[in-house]
Amino acid sequence: MALKHLPPAFCWSRIGAESGEDLATLIVRKEWERRLGGGRFLWGIGRSLGNSAQIAALRTGSLLALFSPAASRSRAPVRKREDALVWNAWVDVNGQVRQLPPHVFVASRATWPSGRAREQHYALVCASPTELSIGSSLKAHPERLRSVSTGKVPSASQATVVVDRVEPVGELAGKGYPIALAVELEAPYAVRLTQPTLVKARELAAIHEAVREGDFEAYAALTQRLRSQSAAQQARGVTRDLFDMPPADTVATVRHGGARPHSRSVARIADWTQLTMELFHGDHHSFTRSRGRAALR
Repeated sequence: MALKHLPPAFCWSRIGAESGEDLATLIVRKEWERRLGGGRFLWGIGRSLGNSAQIAALRTGSLLALFSPAASRSRAPVRKREDALVWNAWVDVNGQVRQLPPHVFVASRATWPSGRAREQHYALVCASPTELSIGSSLKAHPERLRSVSTGKVPSASQATVVVDRVEPVGELAGKGYPIALAVELEAPYAVRLTQPTLVKARELAAIHEAVREGDFEAYAALTQRLRSQSAAQQARGVTRDLFDMPPADTVATVRHGGARPHSRSVARIADWTQLTMELFHGDHHSFTRSRGRAALR
């Protein structure tokens, strides 16, 4: 998505290497996931956004997620390869655990920097009608942003935060972060993940290598095997409403570099927002989209 200026409100995420995966490899992997998901994919984040995304989207009518490379730490020690967690399910507002489709692959470190085991993770619900690509002339300056939740300048510890853009007062003093990627967020904007599976470092490294080599078939086989190892695959609570599974020929389209989903997948995409909002609002509200914006009726 090409932007000429920063939107008045957006979800800003400063991203770095996660589980040994560099940014370029991560973008390619998410592009494959986007194609398999009919234009939609999940982007893992470490902490909850609360209701800030819903507030910003209700106020502006839509919400974008802008991603900036995190500030480099040249003196930071190189982390050795570590086992990681792959997340297999998400939790709706009613506490119902629902399985993620097999093609969705969200990984995180198994522990926090403190050494405490990571018991839950979160993800942004992203959408893009076009191929993901890195590059933009825009920059985000923290001193020009205010957290929707607190009204304060986002701190360095807030890797992902929903912000309002404010008018500049005086000259900029702080560092600007280049915007590397922009995508749309769709309702429910962010979800809590659960039911992780521990994945060995060598298995995760094999996935990253397949992506770097551009070997989609190897990547698909590896991720499917790791996701299928989850002991949490059970009939109760299983749903395909968050992401409906694309037909088999969509996989073939991805394999050959195409981006156009099958017509059956297109029909499912049209119903995706209504289905997710029914899940998150107890089936009491119908949900439609108008000119790319979500609206209750």
